[in-house]
Amino acid sequence: MFWRKTVGTGFFKIPAGTQKITSQTLTRLTLNVIPSHKVLTRSSIAAALIVVIAVTSFWVFGTTVSAQSTESVTVVSSSVESQFPEGMTFKLDVESELRIDDVRVTFEVGDRGTTQYAYLELDQTTRPLVNGELFHRTNSRDRYIPPGTAITYWFEIIDENGDTHLTELETWRFDDARYEWEEVTLGTVTILYHGPVRTRAERLAEAAVESLGIMGPITGADVETPIVMTLYNNNAEMIEAVVARSLASSRELITEGQAFDSESVVLVLAGRSDIGTATHEMTHILVARAANSSGSVPLWLNEGLAEYGNLDKTVSYERFLEWAIGTDRLIPLKNLRSFPGDPNLTLVAYGQGRSAVNYMIEEFGAEKMALLLTTLGTGIGIDASLETVYGFGIDGFEDRWREEIGADPYIEATPGPTPTPDAEPTPTYKLLTAPPESSDAASDSTASENAQPTEVPEPTAVPDLDDKVVETTDDDQVEESAVERDDETSGGGTCSAPSSGSIDGTAGAWLLVVVGLAAGGRYRSRQSR
Repeated sequence: MFWRKTVGTGFFKIPAGTQKITSQTLTRLTLNVIPSHKVLTRSSIAAALIVVIAVTSFWVFGTTVSAQSTESVTVVSSSVESQFPEGMTFKLDVESELRIDDVRVTFEVGDRGTTQYAYLELDQTTRPLVNGELFHRTNSRDRYIPPGTAITYWFEIIDENGDTHLTELETWRFDDARYEWEEVTLGTVTILYHGPVRTRAERLAEAAVESLGIMGPITGADVETPIVMTLYNNNAEMIEAVVARSLASSRELITEGQAFDSESVVLVLAGRSDIGTATHEMTHILVARAANSSGSVPLWLNEGLAEYGNLDKTVSYERFLEWAIGTDRLIPLKNLRSFPGDPNLTLVAYGQGRSAVNYMIEEFGAEKMALLLTTLGTGIGIDASLETVYGFGIDGFEDRWREEIGADPYIEATPGPTPTPDAEPTPTYKLLTAPPESSDAASDSTASENAQPTEVPEPTAVPDLDDKVVETTDDDQVEESAVERDDETSGGGTCSAPSSGSIDGTAGAWLLVVVGLAAGGRYRSRQSR
């Protein structure tokens, strides 16, 4: 409490936290009231004493009122419980002779920079004990909170007199409630795990700290803020915890890792590539910190940096990049704002990002990369940021990078007039997926019945990828469910890997064409007999 009153040029104040007025306090207050530049007289001393007595009375009575108000509501307990993936439950129990009008919980998720609040449902039938409870849903895309996120919260209690009572600030971790978690912490990295996989968790923690030491200077990001990694043992566990991709991608790809920069959380799927996955995804968090938001960094640069920080790189991205170069399937960097729908081209996108970032760092140095991320963080787009830091824009960079990897230069197509389509009868059959090189011929359902089968060129095959030979530790043997799901193209650090047994859509389309033409030829030969 602070109280100030002017008496000439003097003043007095009650020190903060004072609960009792003593003779020493009165003496000190009296001396403070007397102006320092005046000679002490009987009248001045008397005036000072009158003021001190008045203020002392005010303080005593005011303290009594405040104490009564504070004691009118007593917090018995407060808590929050995880029901992940469905949500979380906030609870508060208070004792009060007064009616409680409202109880509001305010909370902040990770470092999102915004707070949310909601009101608890109250049960006052057993007053003076009042119970409050709130279930906050997290089972939709717009409400999703990744497991391992730190939640900061406090309660605000409003009684019938309109007085407000605040609880202390609390921080709690929102864990996946389906499992009992243990943890390994090394430096600023914490690995959450369940089951007999502590050795794997320790290995992940060591790799994460090593990657932080490499990528911290390259990105210029803060590496002191803690990062939490939640380790799942198999895809069945993981699939319930991640934010789903598109339907097409989810059928073809297995999510091996996912990063959440605002929460400083990484989800990792255990397996032979988990070190690569963990370090890849963690780098996404550093990139977002350096650029103030991952949204300001184009996909090719974000994924390329994540692969640069990957401590267990795979050759699969290089194979897909070579395949794209040889078949003219490279995606212009300025168009790589999101992953393609084709799973094969998704892996090409990773390969392009890795190659482009390697070229930037090796050719121009790591310092410029940190400066580029800082410039992007100011809100300037990638074209202007490249111009500012490197002296050329995105088109100039693409030309230099394509020349470096031996690819054909990118020539932007010139839009021409849109032809007016001819009227045609309703088709009786169409392929859902057609090869890019001859989509018109493959999807032509109005061909003449007299047309003869023609030789169909073989589709360009996607690269074959050899399995990596890995050594297993003791805890790898008990994690068969995690290790068995590794795929032919699963590589260290991939956010996603093609699921086992997936068929290339282009090859499938050509197969249908061949079968259809052959069946048509047989039908016509029978008709001519």
